[in-house]
Amino acid sequence: MNLQAIAESAAIAGKEIDLTGCDYGPHRLSGLYLKVQPYYHFLAGFVRTLGVRKILEIGTSYGGSIMAMDRGLRGKEPGTQLVTVDKVDIAGEAVGALAHIKRIHGDSLSADTLRKVRQHLDAPIDLFYLDSKHSYDHTQKNVAIYGGEFRPKYIILDDIRLNDEMARYWTEAQARFGQFAFDASAAANRPDGFGLLDFAGYSSSRGGEKQSLPPELTAARPKP
Repeated sequence: MNLQAIAESAAIAGKEIDLTGCDYGPHRLSGLYLKVQPYYHFLAGFVRTLGVRKILEIGTSYGGSIMAMDRGLRGKEPGTQLVTVDKVDIAGEAVGALAHIKRIHGDSLSADTLRKVRQHLDAPIDLFYLDSKHSYDHTQKNVAIYGGEFRPKYIILDDIRLNDEMARYWTEAQARFGQFAFDASAAANRPDGFGLLDFAGYSSSRGGEKQSLPPELTAARPKP
């Protein structure tokens, strides 16, 4: 399937997955407690449609999105790995009760956090979902670091329309990835934007080229 077909299939599949309890939690600006968000169904459907088993999320927040992806799994098959990273620990009790979801607290751009993620996640992975600090620089570095280190089949970028910096990053990503990039905002029912990248397809088209880690993180790489 091409990316558009994948996105459409994920949207359909997600509608049938019960996400009761996968709440967004308190909104950081309004303080209002928000329940399940529409795009959570897309994430669950994406996992279900593609048989995803190994997931990395950066941006745990309250835990609703990683719980939604967990609901999309086809049972706890051998090799299932779910890791979520956040700089602060504000996750709700529901995700805290799920021992198979490994929660890591720390700056995703630090060598220490990368080392901790590596302890719980084996490359290549199926999905890298990035919903963290919504700036051009932060997004670029996370994609370079974790894309290069864990070689995900797919990358989903949240909030690609949220501000000028994210819009700029997505415009450049579309230019670079070409047919391997798709704006899934409509399928995900996400006005702030959902960008889908076929990272494995893009890498394969370039002869297996991998993005390398920046120099400040090379110390965290495995020793020979």
